[in-house]
Amino acid sequence: MPDAVIDTPPASVRRTGLGEALRWRMFRAMEQLSDWRGNNTQGVFSLSDPEARGPALWLYVTTIGELNAVAPMLEWLTAQRPDLRPVLITEHAHYREAYLARLPGAVVCLTRGHSGDARALAERLPPQLLALAEIPCLPSDAPCRFSYAFLREARRSGARTLLLNGWLYHYAPPARLDQIERRLLERDYLQALDVLCVQDANTAEHLARRGAPRARLQVTGNMKFDAMQRPGWQVSQARSPRLLGDLLASGRPTVVAGCVTELPEQRAVLGAFRRLLAQHPQALLILAPRHPENTERLQALLSLLQDEQLVAARRSELDDAPLPKQVQCLVLDTVGELRDFYAAAQVAHVGVDHNVLEPLGLGKPLTIQDGWNTTYPSYPVYRMLHDQGVLHTCTDEASLCAYWLAAVAQAPQIADDLRRTEEVLAAMRGSVARHQAACGAWVSAARG
Repeated sequence: MPDAVIDTPPASVRRTGLGEALRWRMFRAMEQLSDWRGNNTQGVFSLSDPEARGPALWLYVTTIGELNAVAPMLEWLTAQRPDLRPVLITEHAHYREAYLARLPGAVVCLTRGHSGDARALAERLPPQLLALAEIPCLPSDAPCRFSYAFLREARRSGARTLLLNGWLYHYAPPARLDQIERRLLERDYLQALDVLCVQDANTAEHLARRGAPRARLQVTGNMKFDAMQRPGWQVSQARSPRLLGDLLASGRPTVVAGCVTELPEQRAVLGAFRRLLAQHPQALLILAPRHPENTERLQALLSLLQDEQLVAARRSELDDAPLPKQVQCLVLDTVGELRDFYAAAQVAHVGVDHNVLEPLGLGKPLTIQDGWNTTYPSYPVYRMLHDQGVLHTCTDEASLCAYWLAAVAQAPQIADDLRRTEEVLAAMRGSVARHQAACGAWVSAARG
């Protein structure tokens, strides 16, 4: 789909039609019935700053990884509109600290998407801009919930509405009320967005068929290839600068394994690390499980480390101080620190279905395993890099260890891999500039 020229209407034109109003009343009646039956989206609403008031920039970002992925665009938006208080909307309470570390001046709004929450937020922090990044492009299209109510309240407040880095999961709505919302309000949801920046032409065409105005669709590529660059990064910017700085200075052979969630892959990583220790007794494994707040999964990992007789420590139980030398495995059971700890790696491993660009952005050799899910947001990047032949897939612990040993030894193979990877990544950048060109008029119009 070719780039379109989007005309910006006057700021006062934000009304919905009679048909939308009727459909909204029907949905609200169903939501009220669900409330009477015990709707679990009620009673969650809270603000990190309960006293916050005034005009706002609403931001919906599904995870810490997605926040990092679209950070250059969010930083540009907040720089363009310093008069607006950023409000990060999330259903995940455990993201609050990491979100505020990334955007210290922001307010974090905790909600599960109830329309009453949308009204309450609009009364206290009325939006002039709303940005969705990068999902959901459709109601309940992902294992997260940004309800039409928030989009509708933004329009009622006169806000300009932007979709950034759009991509589709192709998930079915998980609950009956979500199914009703999509059936009744999908076209209204799409038509309430002023500009839809999507990753590829297939996504644009799919959304057009579902009701998105073609003139508002922009194919802007994947912003993650820009966000991975960290040219000005310094250890002092990390949340654990003393611990991380000591690791960087120590010279210990270090493997950082990020988002390794499933037990078989955890066993493969630990088995490979055991083999590495046989040749490098001072080696360190930094292992970051996905969702460390899941106590059952975390306890299973700690039991596995005990079975392997590895000396382990949990990051959450340590001060920001040099890591004791006897520790062989640091379990990174905090949220929002993994991206910085990749800096300490001689080699990185990324768990299946997660973000390979974070370690690549720091120039780290990387291993992965097979079995990636086509519906996950990490898949488009994985597929592109896999097709270009720059991801090193290992089938077992022996092949994992062999590549890690080559990385620790700085073998010529590793330098060749990194050079080819950088050439491929360089060719895929430029999405942030395309987003800014597509959204610039709407950001300026929001001042009206």
